[in-house]
Amino acid sequence: MRKSGIYQYYVEGEDERSLLNTLKLDLRCIESGKIDKFNVIQSRFTTARMRTLKTGTTVVLVYDTDVEMNTKILDENIAFLKRQKGIKEVICIPQVRNLEDELVRACNIKNIVDLTKSLTKADYKRDLINCSNLSDRLKKCKFDITKIWAEIPKNNFKKYGNDSEKIKIKSKK
Repeated sequence: MRKSGIYQYYVEGEDERSLLNTLKLDLRCIESGKIDKFNVIQSRFTTARMRTLKTGTTVVLVYDTDVEMNTKILDENIAFLKRQKGIKEVICIPQVRNLEDELVRACNIKNIVDLTKSLTKADYKRDLINCSNLSDRLKKCKFDITKIWAEIPKNNFKKYGNDSEKIKIKSKK
């Protein structure tokens, strides 16, 4: 069921942006919203970046958890976002370990190259970004929205939980 509101997604890379656009526009299984590439683990938000957000925006942070890092910048970013008057809510979505692992869990595939038909794992990201029929490939691999972003990391990132259910749109069956 669709929720109402304004959503702003911040993702680490072009491959996440490509996937989220497909999930949002073609498969219609996540809330619609603007998607920007911004690594919330390595870069700090600025007041200037916040000026573009409309009042009542829900900010969605999508980040990898495969590299055990100091979470200080993410802590600062979440605190900064929560202090902004125009932001309604901050949603954290950890990718346990990374996008590739999430897609393997959510699809009926053994290896990420099975999704993109890439020759090597190194070619996968480029192929995913350039894929013109990603929704068809996801359907063919039996993509299940309930299985992606469904875990909580077992490292320093576990303290943020996983709020992915807040953006997933459940289809009526």
